[in-house]
Amino acid sequence: MTPANPQKPAILLGIETSGDTCAVGLSREGRPLLDIAANIRNIHSRELAPFVALALEKASLETRDISALVLSAGPGSFTGLRIGYSFAKGLAHALAAPIIEVPTLDVWAYHGGARKAAIVPLIDARRGEVFCAVYRWKQGRMVQESDYTRLPIAELNGFIPEKALLSGSDAARLFPELQPHLPRGAALLQPAPLSPPLWALLALGFEKYRDGRFADTQSCEPLYMRTFQGAT
Repeated sequence: MTPANPQKPAILLGIETSGDTCAVGLSREGRPLLDIAANIRNIHSRELAPFVALALEKASLETRDISALVLSAGPGSFTGLRIGYSFAKGLAHALAAPIIEVPTLDVWAYHGGARKAAIVPLIDARRGEVFCAVYRWKQGRMVQESDYTRLPIAELNGFIPEKALLSGSDAARLFPELQPHLPRGAALLQPAPLSPPLWALLALGFEKYRDGRFADTQSCEPLYMRTFQGAT
């Protein structure tokens, strides 16, 4: 799918439901306008639509102004991701607007900005495992150097480069448990927001928007990276 009117300013709606936080944000031509978020469990189905309406109202925009929807694609909470995708697909269909998927690990890696060290975002996969990937900044661009991976915490030392920066709220929360399994010089990237920052999600989404890298609205699915084992 291509943008309905490429002559209009690109207004992107970002949706973050991969964890406890329910958040939406808006950007215009890659510049963040505002975001609305609440870090409360199990409110996604109730508050996502009102958050979008409030964000549009505060930005003096209407739904028809939305050029594309940018989804935090996971991995993360099965329930939150399903709600986000279901809502986005319905809205995208109603607006004839494309969907852009941004893996949540990418968002966590991007939020710290350009660094010399490798950046390794971590998301809690439960049962002593984490979702992770390795990134580096090269010539002003973030480059992914590994596949998206699910690993036991005990195996992180063989995956994470020395002196890497660990990114994400789960990395901060789990750091005491992670520390015995980390390579020399690995440290936390500070600050660690409570949820993947909307500005980073929208910035990565705008790169894909410019390149025309859109998801198939009918068939796109979250990046679960595990089988369903009860509501999360």
